Amino acid sequence: MTDSANKWTMHRSRIAAFALLGVVTAYGVYQFAGGEWRVALESWRGRVHVLPLVLVLAALDVGLEMFAAMWVYERFGIRAFDGRGALASLAIRAGLLLPAQLNRLIRPDGFVRLGRGEMTRCLEAEGATFVLDTLSVLALIVGLAAWRLNPMLGPAAFLAVALTGLAVGRFASGWLEGTRFALPAEFWWRPSTLGIVAVEAGCWLAHGAAFWVLVRGLPGGVGAVEAILGSAVASVLGAVSGAPGGVGVVDGVLGASLHWMEVPGEHMALAVLGFRLASFWLWIPIGWIALVLTRRGGTNSSVEVAVEPEPL
Repeated sequence: MTDSANKWTMHRSRIAAFALLGVVTAYGVYQFAGGEWRVALESWRGRVHVLPLVLVLAALDVGLEMFAAMWVYERFGIRAFDGRGALASLAIRAGLLLPAQLNRLIRPDGFVRLGRGEMTRCLEAEGATFVLDTLSVLALIVGLAAWRLNPMLGPAAFLAVALTGLAVGRFASGWLEGTRFALPAEFWWRPSTLGIVAVEAGCWLAHGAAFWVLVRGLPGGVGAVEAILGSAVASVLGAVSGAPGGVGVVDGVLGASLHWMEVPGEHMALAVLGFRLASFWLWIPIGWIALVLTRRGGTNSSVEVAVEPEPL
């Protein structure tokens, strides 16, 4: 297949994917508009003083995730730490309603459109981002569970899981050599890789802290550790379910965690709706704005000269 034919096929594929994303988002917004979000907004009137902090923490969650992803891309020799790189990274939020983590294809495509790298390299960077993100949340869940037993055990458990995961990645890189999933062994066992895991864990902490700020004034035994742990577990189960945006699954698990913390039923639904509004639904239109700006600023010309990559 000629180069022009490849470009034509890629262009058509992008148009089809963009149209599909639009349909999925429109359907999700329709479902959202028919829900009880107005009731959730009404319930916030009496707690308007916590709203700014909830939104700041939700923004910190998104910002840290973007920073970690851009750091990974930079390590793969893809220039990411600038305004356009930030837009390409933020655009992933436009696809939050796509099932099975398919929104993760938006970011590498954005960097390709910007001429920052070849698709194969960008997909490798996104795959590494996903693996480190998954490792960070698993390490955080184990660390928080250990913290409940003994606060001294929490950081040690987090570090043990993180280092074990990186060691497994280094060991498994030999098995995957020669496949599309292979990553250099040096990528895993470096301080910068552990730093990325720590940043990703920070975004999960900010996510959970936003949930805790929203529910801490409710009747029941809502503690910070329990709230952060509940939000992390809900997000993981939502992702594993493959449901679009984890809708239904995340909400149900959050409600179950509040029930376990003895929050009265009349407060649970409103708290979950309010939290999802701030941490999920709000970012879909913001992601669309970033996606449109990325497409306008994109280029299908030759790839830019990549940054000198950090040794993986």
